[in-house]
Amino acid sequence: MDAFSPIPDHTGFKARNLFADGQQILKGGAFAKIAPGGGGPLSPHRHAHAHLFIVTRGTVSVMLDGKERTVHEYESQLVPGGVLHAVWNKNQEPAEILGLTLETPPSPTP
Repeated sequence: MDAFSPIPDHTGFKARNLFADGQQILKGGAFAKIAPGGGGPLSPHRHAHAHLFIVTRGTVSVMLDGKERTVHEYESQLVPGGVLHAVWNKNQEPAEILGLTLETPPSPTP
């Protein structure tokens, strides 16, 4: 997929897959372009896998269990699996992120 496409339940947010097939811990990834005022999902969500968001342009706000963290260009934010989250661009300039989807490894057995 070469073109950036809108993502359901997001606004001003377009993404394209980084690669087709994930491998073990790295399940998937996408480049995303977030317009000023854009982001999502509209209602924060949670899931078992983790995300690693790397900001490559601009600044984004990552909501983590009701707390907001500002992530600037060339910074990253890990969102552990099970954490309620969303990503928003609250600035006047477009933002771009690289989002990696990480398999949450099982806890080691004692």
